Amino acid sequence: MSFERLRKRLVEGRPLVLDSDTGASFRARGVLLGSPGALGQLMRERPAEVESHYRAEIESRVDVLSALTADTTPRALAEVGMEHRAAQLTSRAVELAVEATQDYDRPVAVAGVLGSDMVSPMAADRLHEELTEHGARLAAAGCQLLVARGQGSRLGLMAAVVAASRTELPTWAVVECGPVGDSTVEGDPHELVQALADAGADVLLFEVPTIELGLRQLERFRNALETYGVFPGVLLAASESAVRGFDDPLSDPEHWVERALDLSLGGARVIGGGAGTTEAHTRALALALGSLHPSVPTRRSDTELDGEPGNW
Repeated sequence: MSFERLRKRLVEGRPLVLDSDTGASFRARGVLLGSPGALGQLMRERPAEVESHYRAEIESRVDVLSALTADTTPRALAEVGMEHRAAQLTSRAVELAVEATQDYDRPVAVAGVLGSDMVSPMAADRLHEELTEHGARLAAAGCQLLVARGQGSRLGLMAAVVAASRTELPTWAVVECGPVGDSTVEGDPHELVQALADAGADVLLFEVPTIELGLRQLERFRNALETYGVFPGVLLAASESAVRGFDDPLSDPEHWVERALDLSLGGARVIGGGAGTTEAHTRALALALGSLHPSVPTRRSDTELDGEPGNW
């Protein structure tokens, strides 16, 4: 399994690179995903677009590729009249991602995503039921880890983490951090990290609009994360004003990555693209991290393929 070959880098060496903002990446290529169920509809009607997206992410040298499963739940697909195709489209999303990784001579782990940005919260019992069902589908389809999102609420995040960890797959929890406080991360860091660890989270990803906030959260949560054995990561937005799902044409990936490297020095073991980022951002990040951590062996096939030096 690809993730087993990558897992040790949660402890040492080059941090793992998680992919960019899916909606922003599609939008930058002229494919709009502005409504619930749009990803599922794209999967059924234009699978070539999905395959192209996966390959673009992999060619940007990410270590973890997110399968497009955030909106393949029955509730999201109901918005486009395809709720009865949830199992089929979830399986297809993961299958296409796994197939894409097999064409490259380096390990790329496929992650399933639990929790959508597109659909509104629901009653706690129904939320738990849907997430548990979706998590089981993701595991059966072949995901190697699960990324749990909470739709901006601690209740939603905990429900997603519990559902993900029941599959016995590695579980990464995403917390959204705003510039003026956030109900998910405010309060005692030990309380939140202990709850997430007890629920089964292996990694805590802070999704932040600025590098300063990312570094602040890494420092604020450092002791709690070490105490409960949870690894830290950061998803950094393209700019402070970036909105998830919309590419930020004013963001310069080369300038963005200059500060993103500070996250590695601050202790982040996973770094990815937050709101507004595209494959250009993650490619710049992966190449820069390779230079910063030259101890990672170079794979001859990668360097010959791209015609570029790289530390892989």
